[in-house]
Amino acid sequence: MWMWIVIGLGSFLGLSLLVGFVLARILGTIGLQISEMHEREDWTNLPPARALKDVEEQQPDEVEAKASRVVRLR
Repeated sequence: MWMWIVIGLGSFLGLSLLVGFVLARILGTIGLQISEMHEREDWTNLPPARALKDVEEQQPDEVEAKASRVVRLR
């Protein structure tokens, strides 16, 4: 009976270590990819997508549209 307890505990500890190493490897890979992305920093120099539109031309239209949509509640 004690042999089965030793086998069970050994299996549990071995499986726990195996799962821990697999998770560490996955998280390490993700960390390397993120650090490579920060090293390149190409994405940080790009303007936001909405900055590509000409905001100055669209603002007066938006203000007029908002002003005409005012609804009063009684």
